[in-house]
Amino acid sequence: MKSGLTSATEATIGLFALTFDGYAYTEKMWQHRPERAAELREQLHTSGRLSAYAEENFAVNFLMHRDFYSWKHLPENLSPVWYQMLWLYLHLYRTPVPTAFRHADLYQQWQQRPKGAAEAAAAEIRMILSRHH
Repeated sequence: MKSGLTSATEATIGLFALTFDGYAYTEKMWQHRPERAAELREQLHTSGRLSAYAEENFAVNFLMHRDFYSWKHLPENLSPVWYQMLWLYLHLYRTPVPTAFRHADLYQQWQQRPKGAAEAAAAEIRMILSRHH
């Protein structure tokens, strides 16, 4: 499947999603509410609404990327999940990754990314989205 994104943008948004340790978050915060991830994903899918809590949005972003990471690709261009993943990136990429749930190695890689990579990915995403709406 083709995401319609450049490989640099795919790599940037993928790395960003995995800087948040969603496994640690869900184990600690959603231990007694395992359905919470599904609720938030459904809310995003049906209404485009995100959680009021940044950590929950980071967790949803992480889980969506983990689903596709196991398939070695991002969702197909213009699919509902594709829009959701791009929306989450644009919403979160300037938000500091919560310290308590940073994946040590991947967060360090994110900090060492090429200067301007996060903004370049966001600009590419905005340009693509502007063509489709």
